[in-house]
Amino acid sequence: MLKGIIKEVSNKIRTIENNRDDIFIVCASFEERTTAVVDRFDENFSVENSFVFKYDEKNRTNLREINFEKLVRMQKRYSESVSPIICNHHDPLDGINKFQELCKIKETVFKNKNITIDITTFTKQYLLVLLKFIEIQNPKSVRLLYTEPEDYAIKWKKPLSHGSIDTVSVPTYGGHFYSEKESLLILLLGYEGDRAYGIWERLAPHKTIILIGKPSFRDSWEGRVEGLNKKLISKLPKDAIKYIPTLDPFAVGKGLDELIDQFKQKFNIAISPLGPKPQVVGCYLSVRKYADVQVIYAIPKFHEEEYYSKKVGKIWEYR
Repeated sequence: MLKGIIKEVSNKIRTIENNRDDIFIVCASFEERTTAVVDRFDENFSVENSFVFKYDEKNRTNLREINFEKLVRMQKRYSESVSPIICNHHDPLDGINKFQELCKIKETVFKNKNITIDITTFTKQYLLVLLKFIEIQNPKSVRLLYTEPEDYAIKWKKPLSHGSIDTVSVPTYGGHFYSEKESLLILLLGYEGDRAYGIWERLAPHKTIILIGKPSFRDSWEGRVEGLNKKLISKLPKDAIKYIPTLDPFAVGKGLDELIDQFKQKFNIAISPLGPKPQVVGCYLSVRKYADVQVIYAIPKFHEEEYYSKKVGKIWEYR
């Protein structure tokens, strides 16, 4: 098990060591919490190179553009160089390739460098591809920062997203299919029950395991995941349900390791992380060790931008 550090950020965010970080990476979103990490930077925070991702797509509001401009403007206070990366929302290889080319032009290297990534509003498949790219570069230290929302749209009886364009393998996580094996689908459930049900229905696995985060971010949120996924849960035996931590990616990774080791001889395994970003990081920490395991992502038609999440909750740091 990979050991790591988890702590709540209670004060200002400072550099990893000495006087300056080497690289800071963030993604602009329509969510209010997009700028929460940069808002918490210490006045003496300094970073050599900042990269701000923004997905190039038609938005239902101008909130992403507003937050993108704010992030770029704020980062200029702390960074010697701020580079925007405009990329395809549904193709993480487009964004990572543009990122890599930009780093070559700027002669930015990652080896033995201190890197901070705000993972809050990257899409799940972008985050998985980005983490793999960063690890391959052999950095000295990687710090991940994650901001909880104060609440989600479901409080107001609104879905977080609508429909699904497609169900795809996350790029570089295609796994391997063996014809002699049956199929196992592991779903880390979140607040988008229709997406989870759609993946399950489309893959039609021989066996399904669903993982639910306990405890929730808030005591008042307990039972939300089960309620929003009741259609899927009603189709499965009771022993298909297991529980994992919500905010501890290292424990999530360990739990997935145990499941994969238990079932890999008999099953082709596919995992779909639909829960919060710390669970997605946990998925990465596990699947990076298993080349045969496939990671699945359902692309939504659109998000409920005006109501997706509200305000800013706790900020967590992972090393």
